[in-house]
Amino acid sequence: MLLGVDFSLTATGVCAITEAEAECVTFGSKPGEWWAFGDRPREIAKSVDEWHGEDRPAWVIESPSYMSKGRGHDKVLVGWHMFVDHMIYELGYDPPLLVSPSQVKKFATSKGNASKRDVERAVWRRYPDVELRDDNQADALVLAAIGAAAYGEPFNGALTKYQQEVIEAVRLGKDK
Repeated sequence: MLLGVDFSLTATGVCAITEAEAECVTFGSKPGEWWAFGDRPREIAKSVDEWHGEDRPAWVIESPSYMSKGRGHDKVLVGWHMFVDHMIYELGYDPPLLVSPSQVKKFATSKGNASKRDVERAVWRRYPDVELRDDNQADALVLAAIGAAAYGEPFNGALTKYQQEVIEAVRLGKDK
């Protein structure tokens, strides 16, 4: 099994690939009191952990978009780091394979600056048998597909040149 995680404080997309089959879900959390913010990423991590069972699979996560702006972006960055920390140090997962937002887009569409909608459409075309409910699950599926290719798990079939470039960069720890 391999997990792809598209972290969000409100709707985290998660996709598991097991024996060349993909299953995707979305886990959310609701804001509480400001001083209890840390509960949100911990709850999401716990939900991810409980969803797939007892083992600790390899996992892939999209890195935060550090250049994004807007209200609450600081919470997303802190929440992302808290989520990863909880997965590793509290739940016992190995560190994840890290994939940048532009690598997710490039793997799905061939363009590192594609829109969310373009990524969704490309994912629906490439993986028509996978049930997807939202764009978070579509991104999680792309992340899991990248992980499958990076770890040599059967899932993707033949990769295009641009997909192979993404896999090589991810394996080397490069973000472009």
